[in-house]
Amino acid sequence: MRAAFRAFTALALLSGPPALPAQTAPPAPFGERVDVNIVNVEVYVTDKDGNPVDGLGRGDFEVREDGKPVPLANFQSVRAASPGPSSAAPAGADRSAAPDPLHLEVYVQNTFLLPSHRNRVLQQLRDFLAQLPPEAEVMLATEDPDLRIRQPFTRDRAALARAVETIEALSASGGNNTSARREALAAILMFRDVNSSKWINEPCLSEIAQPAHAYANAARADVLRALGAMTVLVNSLSGLPGRKALLLVSDGMPVTPGEEVFQALGEICNPSGTSGNKDVEIGGNGPLSGVYDARQAALDAQQYSAADAFKDLAAHANAQRVTIYGLQASGLEGNASASADWGVNERIQQLPAVQTVAISNLQGSMTSLAGDTGGRAILNANDLRHDFDRMQEDFSTYYSLAYTPPHNGDGRDHRIEVRVKRAGLHARYRQSYRDKPPLERMVDRTLASLFYGVEDNPLEIEMKAGAMAPIDQKSWMVPVRLRIPLFKITMLPTDKTFEGKVRLLVATRGPSGKRPPLRQAEVPISIPKEKVLTALGQYYVYEVKLTL
Repeated sequence: MRAAFRAFTALALLSGPPALPAQTAPPAPFGERVDVNIVNVEVYVTDKDGNPVDGLGRGDFEVREDGKPVPLANFQSVRAASPGPSSAAPAGADRSAAPDPLHLEVYVQNTFLLPSHRNRVLQQLRDFLAQLPPEAEVMLATEDPDLRIRQPFTRDRAALARAVETIEALSASGGNNTSARREALAAILMFRDVNSSKWINEPCLSEIAQPAHAYANAARADVLRALGAMTVLVNSLSGLPGRKALLLVSDGMPVTPGEEVFQALGEICNPSGTSGNKDVEIGGNGPLSGVYDARQAALDAQQYSAADAFKDLAAHANAQRVTIYGLQASGLEGNASASADWGVNERIQQLPAVQTVAISNLQGSMTSLAGDTGGRAILNANDLRHDFDRMQEDFSTYYSLAYTPPHNGDGRDHRIEVRVKRAGLHARYRQSYRDKPPLERMVDRTLASLFYGVEDNPLEIEMKAGAMAPIDQKSWMVPVRLRIPLFKITMLPTDKTFEGKVRLLVATRGPSGKRPPLRQAEVPISIPKEKVLTALGQYYVYEVKLTL
C-alpha cells in the first residue's frame, strides 16, 4: 500500500508573518505558492493536406474566451531543433522556441480490445516509442478492468519495450462484449420465432425489446466505469510539468451503448422496409398498444447515450492540459457481405445499416475525445507509421498561445476559440479549460505524487509511519506521524493567541491499483501570544490514522 500526503496552509491575508528573533530561522513565504493565472493553449496548424504549418506570427491568431476576444500575453512558435543548418524565420514570425518536456501516457484498454487487434498495434507502438526524443518520458498503463500502471514514467526505452511485452501477454476481454451482443440478438430472434406464425408483416410484441434493453444497460455501465478510470488517470496527470498527452489504445467505446442492437431490432420488426408496423402509434393505447413499433427502436437506443460522459472526460482532460489521441486498434473495417451458410443471427449483424451504426458508434468516441482536446483520432489504419509520424509532428511543432483571463480560480469551465486569420489553414486545440481554485490544484498534485512519485515538500514536513495493527480480517490501521515546522506557517494574531491552519490531503493506493477516495482534514493550530516566539522554532506534531 502506498500513500501520498500533501499539506498547505489555508490562509487569506495581506500582511506578512510576525517578526522573529535573529537566531530563529527566517520564515518561508506563507501559504500556497501563488501562480500567475495564465491560460496556455497549444495550437496545431495544418494546411488542407494535413501538413503542419510553421512561420506564423502573433498577428495571425485571434483568441476568444467564452466568445469574447482576449489579448495574447505571450506567443511562441515552437519547433524541435533541426539537425541541419537553421533557416531564417519568415518576415513577421516570432523567434522559435524549443518544445516543452513531454509526458506521454499510453493507456491500453484491455476490456475494449480483441487480443489480435491489440498485439498488432503494440508491435508498431514499440517502434514508435523507441523513436521519441530522448527527453520524452513515457508511462504505460492498462485497464483490466481496474487501472494498472505497468511502467511508471521513464526515459528508459528498454524498460518500455519490456513493459510492452508484458502487456502483450495479458488477457484482453473485448470479445466479451461481442458475445453479449450476439446473445441479445439471439434472444430477440428466439422471441420472434416463438411468438409469431409469420415472418413478414406481423407486428412484434413489446416484450421483444427486453434483451436489447438489458444488453444496452450492461454495456453502458461498462462504458461509464471505463470513463471513470480514465478520468482518474487524466486528473492525476495535472501535477506533472511540461506537456501531457494520452494515447488511448482501444477498439472503441460506444457513444450510445446498444445502439446497433436496437437498429437490428428495428430491422427485425420492420422486415418489409416500410416506416414501421402499419396502424401502430408509438405509445398508443389502442388494440395494438402491446406491439413494438420499429420506429421506437432509435428512440429507445438514445436512453443509453453516454455522450455527456465523453464530453465530461474531454473537459477534465482540457482542465489538466492533457491532449488525447485515440487509436482504434481494430484497424480498417468495412461493411462485409453475409455468407450464405451463416445463421440468421450472423446475417442480422451484417446488415449494412446495423454495421454502419456499430462502426460509427465506436469511432465516435475516438473522434469526440480527440477533437475536443486538440488531438487526433487514428481510424481505419492497419499500418500506423504515417499516423505515428503525425503524432511526432504534434509533439515537435506547434504554437504556444497564452493569455490572462479576467478571473482567478472561479472553478468554472470556460470555452476557448482560436482562429487563424490566413485562409485555407486549420487549427486544432483544446476547446475549454477549467479555472481551478487552489484546493483543486492541490488535489491534482497529491494524485500526481501518489501515481508518479512527483515529490514537492516546500513546508519541509517530516513523516514517519508506525506499526500496522489489524482492525478486522480485511482492514488494518496505520498511524502516520507528521512533524510540521511552525516557522513555515503564517499565524494570524488574535487577542490572546496566534492562529493558523494546515489542511492535509491524503491519498492511498493498493497493489491492485484501486484507490479509495482522497481524504482531507483541517488541522487548527493555536499558540498563546507569550509562547509564540519559542513555539515558532519548534515542530507541530500531528498523527493521521489510516484505515487500509
